[in-house]
Amino acid sequence: AAHEKRQTAFNLQKMHNGIEERFLDINRKIHAACHKAQRSEEGVSIIAVSKLQKVEIIKKAYALGINHFGENYAQELAEKSLACPDDIIWHFIGPIQSNKVGLIAKHAHWVHSIDRKKIARKLNAALETEGKKIHALVQVNIDREESKSGILPEEINSFTRDLIENYPNLILEGLMFMPNINASKQAKMNTMKSITGLHKSLLSDLPNCIHLSLGTSNDFEESILAGSTMLRI
Repeated sequence: AAHEKRQTAFNLQKMHNGIEERFLDINRKIHAACHKAQRSEEGVSIIAVSKLQKVEIIKKAYALGINHFGENYAQELAEKSLACPDDIIWHFIGPIQSNKVGLIAKHAHWVHSIDRKKIARKLNAALETEGKKIHALVQVNIDREESKSGILPEEINSFTRDLIENYPNLILEGLMFMPNINASKQAKMNTMKSITGLHKSLLSDLPNCIHLSLGTSNDFEESILAGSTMLRI
């Protein structure tokens, strides 16, 4: 039993060291990318994607100073939000199912994946029941992939206006993108330019929509150059 306890402690320390090294490496790269883009690091947040990760790992990351976590599944979000520190900011970043909006309304602070009026309406009603508001981003299917959710780029203005006018419990903060990771390097560069243009266009119409959820572990440096404010890593 004593050996098992020592082994568990060793594994936890190893896990902590691994997360810390990864966190430091990401921060160094963010610093360099922000310098290249002539942006302040304060304008870029790490959303630690914690789906399928154990609570112990989330707490280790939290101890290092990470305070924003992203979940893809509503039930998992609910369970973790109750088991983790109260001051963690939870982001729901996955596809939204109609029968799960109650859990998202109750446990999330941000939702990145609004893409249908039906979902917006149900989430707004669930938030009314909870007596709260949520920070919301509209998901855009920039590469028009059939396998992905999101409105089309040409629908951004009408969709965001509809959210603001009809769903007061959704505080619209900006846009979320999931570019095609299998595209060629040139295609990815073109997509990033398009995203930057779309976000700037939205900002000219809705100046409060300052946030851009863009970038994962594979492309967060390029995403910072494109104007991302939230990196899903």
